[in-house]
Amino acid sequence: MNTVDNGGNRGNVDDVRHIVMELGLGFSVDDGVATGRADVFAELCVPGTTALRTSVLATWADIVTGVLALNLTAPRPALTLDLDVQVVEPAEIGDTISLKARTVKAGRTVAVCETQFRNETSGTLTAVCHTSFVTSPNPDHVFSHGALAGLPEGPFRLPVPLTERVGSVIVAPGTVEVPHRADGLNAGGAIQGGLVALATEEAATSSAQGPTVVTALGIRYLRPFSVGPARAVADRHGEVCLVHLTDAGTGKLGAVATARLADAKPR
Repeated sequence: MNTVDNGGNRGNVDDVRHIVMELGLGFSVDDGVATGRADVFAELCVPGTTALRTSVLATWADIVTGVLALNLTAPRPALTLDLDVQVVEPAEIGDTISLKARTVKAGRTVAVCETQFRNETSGTLTAVCHTSFVTSPNPDHVFSHGALAGLPEGPFRLPVPLTERVGSVIVAPGTVEVPHRADGLNAGGAIQGGLVALATEEAATSSAQGPTVVTALGIRYLRPFSVGPARAVADRHGEVCLVHLTDAGTGKLGAVATARLADAKPR
């Protein structure tokens, strides 16, 4: 079945439901604007808290704005350059989150999109995410225009907590690995960008003691994690972590990130 890459592109992986399809998001695109909706359930939250993971917001935004970018770059794929999430008011279990995304810049090679998340339960702004995409420079990367009509199937719900579903492992405090698996890849066969965001979040929060949430997350994607696992190593400076993510299979730096931490209310 279809999968979504870190730029929203879709590729075929037979008999495998992609992890990002199980994050509960349903969305549609009309006249260049994407709208969506999802309920917050426990498997999407930071362990030991009721707070929605910031990496889930990042993944939702990346999927939705990736579709917007693909409509601009087709038949060439849209590749994620960077992603930035600023949390205004953390969402919690039982809340319903709506999103609205649009393109704020459509250049010849680079597109920039904005996604606003709102809490339907409280009526407040939950977070804002900006993503930028570049048209794939590889002339062999050609994307079928027919795929533009298809949006992610679902929504489905995670059967287990997100980290368990992904198979991520805390190697040591501040160091996390996310495996290269068929149900977590993009159309190019690399680890999906939202799962890279999860690795960043897990590395940052595992460096702290007690329940911790990420209130700001910025990632710059440098190259695909084509072999894996993706190893995220956090260097903490007070409430800010600098995170370097390496493809352990190639030894090459795949992304750099920053994460700002805050204490979370225990469940």
